[in-house]
Amino acid sequence: MNETEAQKEKVDILLVDDRPGNLLSLKGILERPDYNLISALSGEEALNLILRQDFAVILLDVAMPGMDGFEVASTIKQRERFKNIPIIFVTASVHHIEWIFKAYSVGAVDFLHKPLDPHAVRAKVAVFVELYRQKQQLKHHAATIQRFERRERELEVARLRIESDRRYRHLAEAIPHVVWTASAEGELEYFNQRWFEITGVDEKSSLGSGWSSALHPEDVEKFAAQWESALQTGKAFQMEFRLRKADGSYCWYRNRALPEEDASSRVVRWVGTMTDVDEEKRAHEELHGAIRLRDEFMSVASHELRTPLSALQLQLQSLQRLLQKVGAEILEGRITEKLGTAVRQTERLAKLIDSLLDVSRIARGKLELQLENFDLADAVREVAERFRDEAAREGCELNISSQPVTGRWDRLRIEQVITNLVSNSLKYGPGKPITLSVAPLGEGLATITVEDEGIGIEPDKVKRIFNRFERAVPTRHYGGLGLGLYIVRQIVQEHRGQVEVESRPGAGSRFVVTLPRRPSEAREQSHVPEATEHADGHAG
Repeated sequence: MNETEAQKEKVDILLVDDRPGNLLSLKGILERPDYNLISALSGEEALNLILRQDFAVILLDVAMPGMDGFEVASTIKQRERFKNIPIIFVTASVHHIEWIFKAYSVGAVDFLHKPLDPHAVRAKVAVFVELYRQKQQLKHHAATIQRFERRERELEVARLRIESDRRYRHLAEAIPHVVWTASAEGELEYFNQRWFEITGVDEKSSLGSGWSSALHPEDVEKFAAQWESALQTGKAFQMEFRLRKADGSYCWYRNRALPEEDASSRVVRWVGTMTDVDEEKRAHEELHGAIRLRDEFMSVASHELRTPLSALQLQLQSLQRLLQKVGAEILEGRITEKLGTAVRQTERLAKLIDSLLDVSRIARGKLELQLENFDLADAVREVAERFRDEAAREGCELNISSQPVTGRWDRLRIEQVITNLVSNSLKYGPGKPITLSVAPLGEGLATITVEDEGIGIEPDKVKRIFNRFERAVPTRHYGGLGLGLYIVRQIVQEHRGQVEVESRPGAGSRFVVTLPRRPSEAREQSHVPEATEHADGHAG
């Protein structure tokens, strides 16, 4: 034994033989301070030891009762973790070629022939021990290099983060909005200078949760709930609130924040901005106020106009009946013609006022349906009959193609839908035929179709024609308020149906109304969004 051997780290060597005497002999030959010799008296015991610790080399007797050396070696080599452990077979017969081939096929790397030559045993074992030590040293060096490279990467990432934060803060100071960052828990860590200029709150009081003292008292609770929800879900945050300025006044701000995540998708911090939206907010409120006042005015004006108009209609109708009694010679004169014109104009004015009243009801959510069972085909024929005289004056032929389709709807409102669609076709297609049709559609649906050969609609205007006060043509060429088709859509949607149009300029228009035959059941199964001031559509 020399000094170098004594200083080397011990390696484990497994000796396997069913005879204790043989094991003692091997231990005597291999005894060294840097060897930890471990014995096993059977193949099963050897496998149990291999599962618990690593070995530099295994000296394995071939001829053992029960599990012989070949079976032990084969079992060891089947495991990925152990297949690289060198196995030296110890045997009394090593000259048979088939035996040698079998030994190598199960993983042997060398042989020791009994009786053992101590010099040969030490030399062969020393080779594999040295290989094991070199392998372990390479692993150690590789781990050291990996640690060093990881540390280098961490330092580089830290340097880049510091540089990025520096650039980010320079950018944050250059923009006119408030910029802030918060920890993953929601505690504010940074505000740009704009925050201090607007609020007058110092840095110490602003960080953490202290900044919320600048919120309007009425917005604090709502903000806290929404911010907490964003922190829990890790989703983007947005809210508008009032912020107290340095002069004590309040101003509306839109607060937006996005989470920053690490490689494992874990939120590490929040980055946000606050943008002054005070003018936008007040303009929005003024617009809503103006719309509300307009709707109130339309409601009041419509009611006020309806009363004297009803009286005027009664007077004109009485005058018509009186003239009819006077005689045919007067009826043929200009008085009758002018009177007929006056009656038609008052009827037209009455329809416009009724449209304004309907718009007012829709805006207030007061468009209620009185459902009853009836045949859609009857409703179409009845409306068409009312338009016979007007269609004749406009030179339009009314064609009806219908099948009996019974359902439960508001008859007056459905007739209003048909009336508005036919009026639209008469206005934009004088002298051209108009076709009305009713048909069932699938299970539980019905369709009303009104088709004309009029001027058609430009493609870019098709989506807008169902909007309130929207028109597809200039007012100077065609009259009307632009409410007819808007009211059509509202009534159809109240029935949980839909209205669509197909049209090309110069090729006419085809309006298709689809209705559930039991709208009360459709209400429970689906939801049709309420129309808004800016929804797609038009009125003719």
